[in-house]
Amino acid sequence: MANSTKISSQTIITTVLILITLTIMTKEFFFGNGGFLEVRPGEAAVLYNNTGLKFLGESEEIIGQGAKTFLPGLQHIEVLERRPQLFVMADETGRGKGKDHGKDYQVTKKLTVRANDGSNFYFDRLEIYYQIIPSAAGTVIRTLGPANSFKKHVIAANAREILRDEFGRYDFLEVANPATFTAATSEAKKRLNERLLAYGIEITQIVTPKPKFDSRVEKATEDRQNAEQEVEVQDEKRRKLEQEKGLKIQSIEQTKNAEYQSLLAELESKKKEADNNLKAVKREADKYYTERLAAGEAYKTAKETKAKANEVAYRKEAEGLVAKITSVGASGPDVLNKVIAEKVFPQLKNVKATPLIKMSTPLEIRQTTSSK
Repeated sequence: MANSTKISSQTIITTVLILITLTIMTKEFFFGNGGFLEVRPGEAAVLYNNTGLKFLGESEEIIGQGAKTFLPGLQHIEVLERRPQLFVMADETGRGKGKDHGKDYQVTKKLTVRANDGSNFYFDRLEIYYQIIPSAAGTVIRTLGPANSFKKHVIAANAREILRDEFGRYDFLEVANPATFTAATSEAKKRLNERLLAYGIEITQIVTPKPKFDSRVEKATEDRQNAEQEVEVQDEKRRKLEQEKGLKIQSIEQTKNAEYQSLLAELESKKKEADNNLKAVKREADKYYTERLAAGEAYKTAKETKAKANEVAYRKEAEGLVAKITSVGASGPDVLNKVIAEKVFPQLKNVKATPLIKMSTPLEIRQTTSSK
């Protein structure tokens, strides 16, 4: 009796479960998607096993695009949008939602940051593009909920904090430098992705406009930028002047080098000409020396020959004179008288004289020779 009661209870429970399952399946079939679902491009889907029975697969499975079938009631599919989403920080009408090319996006108040020097600045419109990580679709559903739940709070809850931290590290002059807020944007994106990884969300891009300051800061920033631009202009002028200076120096060096080379070539030509003239003069001098030497030698030879001839002639003449003198000496006074008669007496006819005293004795005239 007890066994039949037990069997009846198990049969009843099994029957009830089967009826409930059939009811759910029938409801899903007629009022749900009927065990058939198409995962479109730009979507990510997760197939869930509602029963925990192993033969129906894992409790959670990422599925790809295309037509998918499942057992209604025993399984179900959650579909998420995987296309990039837009989150905007700006003062826009209709805060909460906006439209960009017909697509909805989230809007929250503009981002205001306190710099490390105590000044405040803000961004008119800061855009954050994000999307789910397809392989982490199950994580997105577990942490943020199904369907579009991931769009509601997770970006707003984390982006403002991290962006303020990163931009607040700098003073207003540093933030005004495009390189600085670009670096801060990159670091904020990195930190956001590290935090949002636990939710299966990825930041793909952060579009950061130029920060705005109050009027005094804007004026100081503008003055500083103008001063920097003027410095750059002056630096550019200085560089141009240095280039012109270099070009002029180069031009002058080239001109002077050309003149130097020309003068050097001219000097070399003149040196060669002088060397040639020197050689010609030397040749003429050598020729003149040779000619004069030959003439001198000829003159010397002629004189020596003539001298030798004269020596013989003079010697013979001298010998003749010696012989004559010897002959004259041997002749005695008669020679003198002969000479007187030949040389003196013919001259006496030209002399007129009257003797004052008549000579009583005859005048004796003799030739006196003096030896030198």
